[in-house]
Amino acid sequence: MRTDVIFNTDAASGLGRLPDNFIDCIVASPPYWQLRDYGLSPILLGGRQKCEHDFDDYAICRSCGGWLGQLGQEPSREMFLEHLMGIFDECRRVLKSTGTLWVNLGDSYSKLNKYNRTDDWPPGKNAHCLKTLRVDLSMHRVPHKSLCNIPGLFAEMMILRGWILRNEIIWYKPSVVPTPVEDRFTADFEKVFFFTKSPKYDFRQQFEPYAGNETNRISRQPEHPTGSKSRNDLQGRNKRTVWRITTEISHEKHYAPYPQKLIETPIEAGCPPGGVVLDPFLGSGTTALVARRLGRHYIGIEPNPEYVAIVRSRLEREPEPSKQ
Repeated sequence: MRTDVIFNTDAASGLGRLPDNFIDCIVASPPYWQLRDYGLSPILLGGRQKCEHDFDDYAICRSCGGWLGQLGQEPSREMFLEHLMGIFDECRRVLKSTGTLWVNLGDSYSKLNKYNRTDDWPPGKNAHCLKTLRVDLSMHRVPHKSLCNIPGLFAEMMILRGWILRNEIIWYKPSVVPTPVEDRFTADFEKVFFFTKSPKYDFRQQFEPYAGNETNRISRQPEHPTGSKSRNDLQGRNKRTVWRITTEISHEKHYAPYPQKLIETPIEAGCPPGGVVLDPFLGSGTTALVARRLGRHYIGIEPNPEYVAIVRSRLEREPEPSKQ
């Protein structure tokens, strides 16, 4: 199987091209639910490919429950999460037993639209789809303006499917752009979930500098009797789960590029040197650039041809690390 390649297709189709137990590390940031329309051609999500589809006004098949649209634009958060589960089931298949999975997933606020009715919830035209997905109709009703708790539901569903959740990491963004809303606080963090496929996995501990009072305490311990010299030999403390990383300004035509520093730690910690990193939602290609710079191979999946062109341009502009 070739590496250092980009598949210009959707995540499910791209994952279908990969063999079992091939990937060392997966870094993924799925689109946020109901946040942005990327203008992609609709594809069938869920349901059955061989069904003779009979779509209703909401592009939902009356026969199999499949939906024709873009990932992230589903009419319910439950349908969105079901589609994500299908993609991450495939991620589990292609990931080695010693592999790691890192997922950055943000939340969304509920808003009134043609799918989200907040009265007494008459089932409407899409009730048959929710029943096909085995979703309790009462769960679909998220009050207007409420956070949808998508990251929390996602993590719970992943655990129930056999993933091992090792850490819930907070990406703190100190320079976040304030939102114009006046009736809530500005969110300045997102979550990154660290999953593994099995209890024993490839992991290299990462370190960060000690805080001042911690070094003073260490210097007073019997194993560090000489003070500063012993302190200088320390690697630092084990990395904590709140990562302070400033968002990067990008001149590329992509709405939400990763900061490179956000990707460095997962790759250095969760992928062996020379291993293969997969990003099933490649976007503007930061994962590919960081993986290559850190001496790993990459495989990216991205359905938007404009973004694929951006990635290839970025890879060409940034020289490959010298091979010695």
